[in-house]
Amino acid sequence: MSPLSPAKLFLKLSSTFILCASTIALSQTANAGFFDSIYDVQRAVSSIGQTADTFRGSKQAVTDLGEEVGFISSNEVDNQVGGVKLIEGALLAGKLKNTSLYNQASNNSMQVSSLSQQDTIIYMGKEQNGYYYVQTDKGAGWVSKPLVGLRY
Repeated sequence: MSPLSPAKLFLKLSSTFILCASTIALSQTANAGFFDSIYDVQRAVSSIGQTADTFRGSKQAVTDLGEEVGFISSNEVDNQVGGVKLIEGALLAGKLKNTSLYNQASNNSMQVSSLSQQDTIIYMGKEQNGYYYVQTDKGAGWVSKPLVGLRY
């Protein structure tokens, strides 16, 4: 093997240097792209978290509005009419032409009165065996939950 002339040696060293420099530059570019991708993922996760917080805030706002209007109370028994929690004093209406008002929370008990759809029914905050305890102009007693609805 013959010794390389200074010009050929310079060319060989230059091409090796250029190859190494290119490899380093390409790997740094690839790393930069990778880090950009990681940053994009972090931003997406942060955005999902902010969206979840927005939903939680909206749910709380609806709950607060329900309490303000009188549909929901934070300390009531879990009584619901059509998915809306009732609070004591809520106005109900019979769904049938006539709804029986019983003296006990059972349809086997004595009927106190028959309520029409126009009668005012006030929920008194008690629920038992699928019945609401209510007050009406015709007296106090129990009505079957499925036969009454929230009066709007």
